[in-house]
Amino acid sequence: MTTTDDATTVYGRPEFADIDIGDTMRHGHPDITDGDRLIVDLVRRRAATLGRPLTVMDVGSGSGVVSAMLAHRLPEHRVIANEIEPKLIAQARSRLGDFRNGEVFDRPFQEWKEPLDVIISWGSHHHLPNTYLDHVRTLLADDGVLIIGDEFCPEYCDDNDAARVTTAEVIHLADGLVLTSHRDVAAYRAEGVVPQWSRDLEAKRRRALWHWYKFVIDYAMAKDNWTVVLAELQITRDDLTTTFDEEHKLSPLIVRRDLELNGFRPLSTNVIGNRSVDLQSFYLYEFAPRARA
Repeated sequence: MTTTDDATTVYGRPEFADIDIGDTMRHGHPDITDGDRLIVDLVRRRAATLGRPLTVMDVGSGSGVVSAMLAHRLPEHRVIANEIEPKLIAQARSRLGDFRNGEVFDRPFQEWKEPLDVIISWGSHHHLPNTYLDHVRTLLADDGVLIIGDEFCPEYCDDNDAARVTTAEVIHLADGLVLTSHRDVAAYRAEGVVPQWSRDLEAKRRRALWHWYKFVIDYAMAKDNWTVVLAELQITRDDLTTTFDEEHKLSPLIVRRDLELNGFRPLSTNVIGNRSVDLQSFYLYEFAPRARA
């Protein structure tokens, strides 16, 4: 995917330099705190099932809110917060400083080499390059799980789109447009050709996102949380810019198919929030790696 000229995400902007954006978001954005609690519960259940101490990594941990919750509530397990943004690393280190079982890995996720029992991607999946899934598979133990919780784009695929996505040979983003066959990928790479279906699908995504972001911003305004209002306005711009790969939320259906094609099988699906489909953004999935051939 290509990006816009300004590739700075909201978290690196100077106006947020002195703010713990992870903590602030939890006081002005719907569903995040419910997701925090559910992640801790899923890890606790996994530990009970396996009956042994686990090594857990929170990829893209931000300021370490969930990592600290896990370290506090599961003191017998090793918890690693993985973050590369300097300001967030400092905040995560401060937050985890009181926990002997908590630590910060301050280099790219791809540089971690030790086996892991649970990998958490909470709000990070749509920021990470798709290749991170390959690394997840190399790190997870045979009985390990990947927990993906994210703010997806509310579902915008109609029945015809769903039929195409669920039988896709590949999920490939070409400048932010979804391609679903090796033939389409080859045509794009050779001549820059993109099917009209892909362009129409992107128009649906952008309309669905605009509807969702208006809801989120109004929610933050009702909480009188202007930091979240301003942050979400910037995130809205980034996400509606099709080619901006640092912020590109996709349909839950597309994400699930992508995980299947990358060698994962779903274990559980958890919906966060109780709203109509057009305002349903947050999901938590548990995936297990399929056995390699």
